Amino acid sequence: MQNRANLSWQDDPSPDNGWDTDRSPGLRLSLLFAGLVVALATIGTRLAWVQGSLTEEYAAAFEQTETRLESIASSDGRILAAGGEILAQDVPVLGLQVHYRWIEEPPNPAWLKQQAFAALERGERRKPELVRAEVERVLERREKLWQRLAESTGVSIAQLNKTRGDIQKRVEKIRASAERRRTERENEAQAAARPELPADAPLWQQAWHTVKETLTTPPRREEVEPLVMQEERSYHPLIEELPLEIATAIETRNQQYPGTRISAGTRRVYPLSHVAPHLVGFRKADDKALESRQQRFPEGDPLDYQAGDRIGLTGVEKTYDHLIRGLRGQRQLTLNRRGEVIKTEVLREPRVGQDVTLSVNLNLQQMAEGLLDELLTTPAVDPITKEPLPIPRGGCLLAIDVRTGGILASASGPRFDLNLYAPENQELLRQTLADPRSPFIDRATRVPMPPGSVFKALTAVAFLESGQIDPEQAFHCQGFLDRPDQFRCQIFRRFKTGHNEVRLVDALAKSCNVYFFSGARRVGGGPIVDWAGRFGFGQRTGVDLPDERAGNLPAAPTSRHGSGLGETLLLSIGQARLTVTPLQIARMMAAISNGGKLVTPHIVEKRGLSVIEDNDDATTGMSMPTDATPIAGLSQRTLSWVQHGLQQVVAHPQGTAYKTVRMSEVAIAGKTGTAETGGNRPDHAWFAGYAPAGKPRVAFVVVLEHAGSGGHVAGPLARKFVQAMLQEGLLGEVRNTTASNGKAQMTNDK
Repeated sequence: MQNRANLSWQDDPSPDNGWDTDRSPGLRLSLLFAGLVVALATIGTRLAWVQGSLTEEYAAAFEQTETRLESIASSDGRILAAGGEILAQDVPVLGLQVHYRWIEEPPNPAWLKQQAFAALERGERRKPELVRAEVERVLERREKLWQRLAESTGVSIAQLNKTRGDIQKRVEKIRASAERRRTERENEAQAAARPELPADAPLWQQAWHTVKETLTTPPRREEVEPLVMQEERSYHPLIEELPLEIATAIETRNQQYPGTRISAGTRRVYPLSHVAPHLVGFRKADDKALESRQQRFPEGDPLDYQAGDRIGLTGVEKTYDHLIRGLRGQRQLTLNRRGEVIKTEVLREPRVGQDVTLSVNLNLQQMAEGLLDELLTTPAVDPITKEPLPIPRGGCLLAIDVRTGGILASASGPRFDLNLYAPENQELLRQTLADPRSPFIDRATRVPMPPGSVFKALTAVAFLESGQIDPEQAFHCQGFLDRPDQFRCQIFRRFKTGHNEVRLVDALAKSCNVYFFSGARRVGGGPIVDWAGRFGFGQRTGVDLPDERAGNLPAAPTSRHGSGLGETLLLSIGQARLTVTPLQIARMMAAISNGGKLVTPHIVEKRGLSVIEDNDDATTGMSMPTDATPIAGLSQRTLSWVQHGLQQVVAHPQGTAYKTVRMSEVAIAGKTGTAETGGNRPDHAWFAGYAPAGKPRVAFVVVLEHAGSGGHVAGPLARKFVQAMLQEGLLGEVRNTTASNGKAQMTNDK
């Protein structure tokens, strides 16, 4: 290449040694090709392994877009009577649930748009007129849905709309609460991130604080991310119970019933809905109770109560809700982008609630309620005077075991039906709520009232234990204490005469007010109040029923003159400001009869399985603990005198209950009481006692509101009540033998 131009300052382009990139182009292409082949082979091998080795389940999970939690239905425990009769139980039912977006009114705009897009092709979604038309079709489907539901289920449009409105209000309330909490948290976080300077800080410090805050604090977002509420993405129960054929029709025609699904659940039923409603109680969905639990357990309800769940609101259903309540299970659903379930995992197995068995004898309970119902609805005649009696406003018959405190029967009237809250009983519910006699209130535990002369048994204990009253010392009753117009005996009011010579036993048997007035004036109110407190008056008994009232035990008057003396005298005969519940009086009679032990009344006898089944895992129910506490300072001598006086109330011809309570089959001890109510309303009628008198087993109380005389009105009912106990064998082997006390014979009035 002699003719090639060479420049003297240019280096030789073809050095003798080193790598020449232009010398081997084929080698360079070969290396590049080899690199591509290796990369493609690696990718191909990986793809072949993915396609051939990974399981179908893993491949489906790769498309996972959402996980959802779903409940597994459980059932609540049963409530049983002592003989195993079912008083409350859950039965399986099929219900209808509807997605919230199909319930909401007006419909959510974003949801409407999403529904429209789902029905359109990708290209069609960019045409506003097509989107609007599809939105109209979605709205039309919503209207047809509710019309079809009303036609197929038999539930009116008005009722469906009311249920929809209740659901929406509940969800909106939850959303408002969540948004309020989020706002509070954000404000707290901002306050912590931007500490405020003192108002008197120097200017340089304020300027530096402003610069520092501007440079270091991120700006607050103007748009807050919308809350994603689980309740707005869930199905809500619309109809609790559907017949099988209707549920099947809805389930198999899902195109006609969009946004719905059939759920398996339970319904609470009360087979004997009129029997012992105040004791059994009821369960129902209640927003206030749910809100109370949410406030009580802000970190999560241990019983997993959710909107629409039944909560025990009264009776045993409320007290033992933590045992009876079944805990729903929970499973996690994995859904792909098409909403198909590709995986199900049980996170928590459902737990069935425990059974509870009551101490109530069902037959005795039913007979007591029948006796009370008759008296509250049918005009009666005084068995002694033959005069018409007023119909009581309400009443209570109560019987407890004197040894354990177990409640054998507790009839409170008027009663109500435990199935009142069923949708078909709304009119009956309104009538019951409007009843001025308050049928929902348990009169055994929640209606304190003056006890009248039944309280004299306690006063007698206070007299004897004070040491100031000799039970054998005679006292002359002239019919009044000091003046004929005040502090009198009932016999003086009617016949202008007194009881003449009486002793303690006589005073109890004849219900001599003047004897107790005289003793109270001597002893004072302090011992009476003291012993009333020892017997549990002015305190709750601790019975396992909700909302028990303590009554009122007034403080001992500080003066023995004027109004202080008057309070003491009235207190001695169960009046003044003293109020008690029938259960407190029953416990007093149990303590007098059982040797001076104060029992704790209870309604639940045991919990757990009530019947041993044919399997190795079955266990018997656990008995509930009972206790009886000896009353401090109470002597057997005092009890003997009081017991004898209570026996003479019924056994002696001049006893106030001789004509109306005494029966040949069994000896009964007890006390009549006529509690003044003031005004023109009739008095409260009481009888409280125990049987058999010689070997006590059952203490009982009869109280009738505004019914008149205790001996004339409550007495006959008490005798029928004891006859029912005999019929049920609750009094053991009995013979009509009244124990006599040689020191305390009943004196005859001449």
